[in-house]
Amino acid sequence: MAYFATALVLIAAVAAVATALRRARAADEVARGLGRLSEGRRARQVLTVPAGRLGAMVAAFNAAAPELYERTRRLEADRQQLRVVLGAMAEAVLAVDPRRRLLFANASADALFGLDASSVGRLMPELIRSPQVQDAVEATFRLNYPEAYLSEFALPGRDGLRPAPRILAVRGSPLPGDPTAGAVLVFHDVTDLRRLERMRQDFVANASHELKTPLASIKAYAETLLDWALEDPSVNRRFLERIDEQVDRLDALIRDMLSLARLEANQDVFRHEPLALVPVLERCVEAHRDRAEAGDLALTIDAGGLGLQVTVLADEEAVRQIVDNLIDNAIKYTPPGGRVAVVCSASAAEVAVEVSDTGVGIPREDQARIFERFYRVDKARSRELGGTGLGLAIVKHLVSSLEGRVEVTSRLGSGSRFLVRLPRAQAAAAPPT
Repeated sequence: MAYFATALVLIAAVAAVATALRRARAADEVARGLGRLSEGRRARQVLTVPAGRLGAMVAAFNAAAPELYERTRRLEADRQQLRVVLGAMAEAVLAVDPRRRLLFANASADALFGLDASSVGRLMPELIRSPQVQDAVEATFRLNYPEAYLSEFALPGRDGLRPAPRILAVRGSPLPGDPTAGAVLVFHDVTDLRRLERMRQDFVANASHELKTPLASIKAYAETLLDWALEDPSVNRRFLERIDEQVDRLDALIRDMLSLARLEANQDVFRHEPLALVPVLERCVEAHRDRAEAGDLALTIDAGGLGLQVTVLADEEAVRQIVDNLIDNAIKYTPPGGRVAVVCSASAAEVAVEVSDTGVGIPREDQARIFERFYRVDKARSRELGGTGLGLAIVKHLVSSLEGRVEVTSRLGSGSRFLVRLPRAQAAAAPPT
């Protein structure tokens, strides 16, 4: 009996030890599984399932671990996708916590406000010293989700970062929660958009004014003719000539406006091919020679003996429009006895066409704006000479389309010099022998 009792005690002890080891092993496997889940890795199933409450916990772990891993993986994938999307946005995105500390800034926000990786966690007033930005943050926090704050303001320029002021449109949205968990602000740079809107408004206003002037003259002469002058031989022909002049001016204005509109919309399709430049220049000069001689002007061309050697990659019509506009302006603004000269020179990389005159010149303060549409230095004189105010704007667009550049130097009363630089066409490679 004593031997049997001892055996039972040993069996019970061994069973207890085995149960304890199984429970300990199960607990260790659960702990390792939780550690793997916390690291974003898949947790292995716990194969040792003891009885009792620990067994129930192990069973619950085995059931929950795959679901937790999948949810964590999806959340991480969504987070990475969101970071990529926000990083690729042209708009600047800022996320701020309730203590006004920066939580997130995308690449556009870094570039706009001069932020970097060390900016996260710092107070917004320390990072962005702009009252308008701080006002947008505070106004957003005063809202309740899903309300949004909308505003537009000018952000002053900063040396090296923003050399010129920018106009920003901001949309701020508080994050859901009570109290809110923070706010997200999206800044859109609308500087170019507002500039284009102003240009469009100025264009409409200027075009309306330019069209109204000849129409008013035509109407006045026509009414006078209908009223009494039609039967008066001493004035009726003169009035009809004035109407004809205004119609020509109106036609030139509309043609220039349509040409400029097509250029800006890339609707004028030019075939850029190697073009011998000097013959085109000579034909342009000859086309204006009669006008120059009628105005007692000397019109010359100097190609430096280049002949057919100089070629540019351009369309002949585009080059002709450029040179015609420059020569036409030079003739208009040069008084009798003056001189208009066209000079062509070339280097290894580019060809330069210079149109100079001894005319009235352009004041220094106006030289930066003469290529704007409808900008005139002397409005009365320009209209008297039949100018539309669009010639130099067309020149600038055409030169840009040829990947060149145009420059002007002038002194009031001493004439002007327009220099067009065009890239030289590369010589075709010789065929292999």
